[in-house]
Amino acid sequence: MGFMQSYKRLDNLCRDMNGIGVTGYIADMEQVRNGNVYVPDWWEQCRKLKYYRHIRNKIAHENYATEENMCSSEDLEWIENFYQKILTQTDPLAIYFKKKRSAKVEVHHREEKILPPKVTSYERPSEINIPQNTGKGCMLCMIIAMTIAAVLTSFIIYMI
Repeated sequence: MGFMQSYKRLDNLCRDMNGIGVTGYIADMEQVRNGNVYVPDWWEQCRKLKYYRHIRNKIAHENYATEENMCSSEDLEWIENFYQKILTQTDPLAIYFKKKRSAKVEVHHREEKILPPKVTSYERPSEINIPQNTGKGCMLCMIIAMTIAAVLTSFIIYMI
């Protein structure tokens, strides 16, 4: 299989995943800020995908660009290997999301261990001093409301 056939196959597989293709896969990688924390060669693989997309575009759109003068057997092999990585979910995005998910689960389990024991009955601690409601706040609100009502009533009567 030639480079263009392999690239089209990879592009179609990516399109099935993200609706866009290799360009969408690259965009997804670029959206992840800490991909290299979870996948050591994250940026190298992103750079390679961009490079092969560029090669594909040159072959497809330029008059004198051909697979023979633009691609090597290593290029074809890399595209085929990346295709297999996606199929086996060992590609950068799949690894990232698996590790990210397992890290969240691990943090969740650690948080469960830290939680204090559940209280079955409530007893008010004696050292907490909670002030009793004296009703002064409600009285103030009522006075303000009555004042506003009186002013509005006076205004309306004056206007008539």
